[in-house]
Formats: sequence, structure tokens, C-alpha cells
Amino acid sequence: MTVEKKGKDLLIGAVVGTVLGAVTALLFAPKSGRELRADIAEGVHNVTDKTTQVAGTVADKSKQLAGSISEKTQHTAQIISKNTSEWVDKAKETARSWKNGRDGGTLAEEAPVAATHEEENNQ
Repeated sequence: MTVEKKGKDLLIGAVVGTVLGAVTALLFAPKSGRELRADIAEGVHNVTDKTTQVAGTVADKSKQLAGSISEKTQHTAQIISKNTSEWVDKAKETARSWKNGRDGGTLAEEAPVAATHEEENNQ
């Protein structure tokens, strides 16, 4: 579940819970119609304020998280790019070395020498 989805679910849950709690409290409280309407209006105002606060907090946290992810992604991409470039250069150098022969010889001359070294290392 993404952070945006969690934040949205939290906001919806907070609003629904607040509204249900306020309505339940108002309906079961013994008050006159005028007092009940005033309490409902105050409850709506409180829910609106709380919703605005929660939405602002979720937006701020989402921006911070997005910024952090962006920075880390850019840093990782730079490292990968640098390492890839180094590996490509080494591969090209190795290919040139094998193509031209290590001592200026040809690849055909190098192959038996490499095979001999490999056999010695295996023993």
C-alpha cells in the first residue's frame, strides 16, 4: 500500500469517525431543537477544521517523502551511471588488450599462453 493511499485512508477514517461520533452524541443528548442545531453546526465546523489540519499534515508528509525518494533515486542513478561507465571502459580496455595481444602479439598467440596459465592455477 502506498503512502498516498494510507494517508487518504487515514483522512477518510478520521472524517467518518468524527462525523459518526458527533451525530451519535447529538442525537442521544436530551436538548431542544435550537440547542441541537447549534451543536450540529459547531460539530460541522470542528470536523471541517480537523479535516483541513489532517489534509495539510498528509500533504506535507507526502511532499517530504517524495523529496526524499527523489534525492535517493538521483543519487543511486548517479552511482549506477558512474559504475557502468567504469565497467564499460574496463571492458573496452580488456577487449583491446586481447585484440592486440598483451605484448603486442596477436590473439592467436595469447590463447595458448592463457590456457597454460589456467592449467597451472588449477593444479
